[in-house]
Amino acid sequence: MPINLMEDVIEMLKEAKKKDANFDRILGSMCTVPHEMAKKAYNMFIETNLGDYELFKGTKELEDKAIEWIAKLLHAPPGYAGLLTSGGTESNITALWIFKKLSEKREVILPKQAHFSFEKAASLLDLKLKVVECGHFMRARDVKKYISSSTACVVAIAGNTNYGYIDEIEEIAEICSDENIFMHVDAAFGGFVAPFVSKKIIDFRAKISSVSVDAHKMGMACIPCGFLLLRNKNWIEEIKVRSKCTHTRFQATLLGTRPGAAAAAAYAVMHHLGYEGYKRIAEKCMENTGYLADLLKRNGIEYVEPELNLIAIKVKKAAEVAARLKEAGWYVGFDEESEIIRIVVMPHVSNEMINKFVEDLRKVMK
Repeated sequence: MPINLMEDVIEMLKEAKKKDANFDRILGSMCTVPHEMAKKAYNMFIETNLGDYELFKGTKELEDKAIEWIAKLLHAPPGYAGLLTSGGTESNITALWIFKKLSEKREVILPKQAHFSFEKAASLLDLKLKVVECGHFMRARDVKKYISSSTACVVAIAGNTNYGYIDEIEEIAEICSDENIFMHVDAAFGGFVAPFVSKKIIDFRAKISSVSVDAHKMGMACIPCGFLLLRNKNWIEEIKVRSKCTHTRFQATLLGTRPGAAAAAAYAVMHHLGYEGYKRIAEKCMENTGYLADLLKRNGIEYVEPELNLIAIKVKKAAEVAARLKEAGWYVGFDEESEIIRIVVMPHVSNEMINKFVEDLRKVMK
């Protein structure tokens, strides 16, 4: 069989890439274009495997530094543990895996707006999910009603998928502490936003047990890259396994092979931008979110007042509206049950994009 020329393969790849959506038309994703620094770092470490970090000690140092950076951002206490993961789904599953083993219980309390990764966790770990019916976010008073002797963990969200709202994390953490129940915060989206633009505490200053945050979302790192931080490093022992086929003796992550390039890219951006750089990015996204809200208001289009850089637009027949927007070239999120179109104002979203989108939205809503 003949070997295809590299030029021919590249052309084939280019044709495939043309079928992908461009970020100048993506408004419903919690991911964005990686920072240039992240791209450069990723390419430098593309062959490294953190699943066998004894072979890649320099890459492992970058992973540790990235975890330390996140730990400082989230006010992790002395004796914390941190894991670099493939993203929120792996982080959330891992947290529940640990807390099921530590508590020897199977019930997990979580809000209606929780990410679908918890359904995966329930299936994989044989957990029972007790869903709290709530409005745009979960209140502490509602959580208390669901707690029982079988409760292993309570999950709260910092920046939920539909509304971008933050649950009453501090108050829920107090309840969990009093009841001696683990509490996990899913801050996959809000972890790189809330610390810079919100007065609410979503981190270890509250009595939480763990928190997940994604660098490949508002952290502007390369996909895939998430982090899970745990209050107590001893908890990691619950999931450690002997990795006999690698040069590294033990692993404590759901994945075996892990891309070292993700760690290098994440730390490169963190080191390059610093906390102040991320603060400027988050504030700019919030400024653009306010611009979108004002434009919607001027055009008589109903929406849910934003808390973070996400706006839920109220529409009738959300799936049909989203389909018509797709025909016009726009990719938005939607939820049929809540009848909303979800717009995530990520760093790639400009006011020029917003102007064009609202103009098209008006047309499809007629």
